[in-house]
Amino acid sequence: MTRKPRSTLATSLAACAFALAIATPSHADEPAALSPPTSAAKPAPATPPATKPATDAPLGRPAEPTAAGTTGLVVKPGVEVIAEYQLRVTRTAAGSEWFHTFELPRAHGSITGEYGPARARIVLEAVRSASEGALLGVAGDSLVFRVREASAGFRHGGWLAIDAGVVPTLTVPELDGTFAMRALAASPAERAGLYAPADLGATARALFPDGYGFVAIAATNGEGYTGPERNRGKNLEVAVEVHPLAAFETARPIGLFASYVAGSSGVEKARADRVTGALVWQGTRLRGAVAITHAWGVGADGDRRSLLVDAFLRAEPVDRLIFGVRGFSWLRDLATSSDRVTELTGAAGYRIADPLEAFLAVARTFPEAVAKDALPGLDRWTLRAIARACF
Repeated sequence: MTRKPRSTLATSLAACAFALAIATPSHADEPAALSPPTSAAKPAPATPPATKPATDAPLGRPAEPTAAGTTGLVVKPGVEVIAEYQLRVTRTAAGSEWFHTFELPRAHGSITGEYGPARARIVLEAVRSASEGALLGVAGDSLVFRVREASAGFRHGGWLAIDAGVVPTLTVPELDGTFAMRALAASPAERAGLYAPADLGATARALFPDGYGFVAIAATNGEGYTGPERNRGKNLEVAVEVHPLAAFETARPIGLFASYVAGSSGVEKARADRVTGALVWQGTRLRGAVAITHAWGVGADGDRRSLLVDAFLRAEPVDRLIFGVRGFSWLRDLATSSDRVTELTGAAGYRIADPLEAFLAVARTFPEAVAKDALPGLDRWTLRAIARACF
């Protein structure tokens, strides 16, 4: 779960592109804070064309060296920021140690353009410029922007979405979107390195009629969005969600989700197959799920098998007051005893304004003996004060 070094040139170009794009006039906002993440790329009715874009080649002169922003079409920007204060108390052989810090778990800036069935989207995210454990990055270890999503897409009839580029994958966005409390932490499946939230490739998603669910397929490099392809294999991911009682409004939130990935990773072309099944409840006041992921191949070890059980619940009993709890148990290697990491997190929050939420969260992480030796510093309590704004 270490971060790979980023290209200074690519990072700088991405930041410049975002700065230019954000200056484009906009007359629309991103979805409200509690809306499902747009990164899931679920089909939506196509925006009717307003004016014909200036896409024809100019008469008697060369075209612009870069075409972005020259068509006369309106695009809409979006921003999501999660900031937190964190206090960690870690148990050690000598007793305990504490450390506290201000962190920026997420800072996203997006630009989305739509015209008829056409769609394009760019999402930039802030990260530390040095990989984990490195001493130096860009300007020390500055926060810099990198590409999280960059896709060109097609929509048809409100039920079909096709996207290509750096696209969201199918499993992590489903789990994060069901929980709708990404401010607490990334999905355990992502933190464990079993899935990436985005990758280079293409996706297609079709909605079933009357809210009965969807089916989706993705073909990607398999290295995630943080690195280049390292072998000739490609990952194939298939996902389906079914809401069998969608005809009944009170039972519509209940659903079954399943996904399968056949893939590889690294220069060794190590096996990286995953299967995930989940029982979900996607209500307005109450949301939750129980998900199980079985992985064949972890990191460079294609023979290693791993099992992750993830359960979460989010409740808003009265307007603006939000409670959440999430727990996971990760068997890092099924062939090794005492190699389990378990974590429980609880949080209470308040929606100060529609785009702004604040949370207090406490987490306890319990590593077993083998996992404790392999991942020092995990035996700890973590207390966080979190603010999230989304526009």
